[in-house]
Amino acid sequence: MPENEYEALGIILSDQMATVAAHTTLDLAGLIQSMKASGMSDDAIRQVLLADLAEGGRIFGAYKNAVKNTVGSAVGRAGNIAQKMAYSSAGIQEFRWVTAGSNSCPDCDARNGEVGTMEYWETVGLPKSGFSVCQQHCQCPQPVPVTYKGKDLDKPLRR
Repeated sequence: MPENEYEALGIILSDQMATVAAHTTLDLAGLIQSMKASGMSDDAIRQVLLADLAEGGRIFGAYKNAVKNTVGSAVGRAGNIAQKMAYSSAGIQEFRWVTAGSNSCPDCDARNGEVGTMEYWETVGLPKSGFSVCQQHCQCPQPVPVTYKGKDLDKPLRR
């Protein structure tokens, strides 16, 4: 069991990167098998794969995008952990859910304006935690302290 949230994030990131690599390996193996079955030579297959790599084609482009999305998500989660630690140090107890506006899913829309403790939000699911239809692609911010009096927080945020 990880000692802190950053260690847990490291484990999650490692697992996600292993999954991305495994998917890419399976895609590569399937493509190579298909090309061999259609009669392509090893040299022609090599040329197709090198072109895909150089141009960010179907296989290597998907790999690059998956790595970029995984790392970007991890950076966001690390920021959320730091933010949560700052709120805890400041003694903030209650938080309000704020959606990302027109980009939010029905799961997040239903929570807009709802108030709870951070423990509550962790139990039912924070943005990007996978609880919602949008899963790790959620654009909603971490729940904000109820004491925060930002402009128009009673409405979804507009990005």
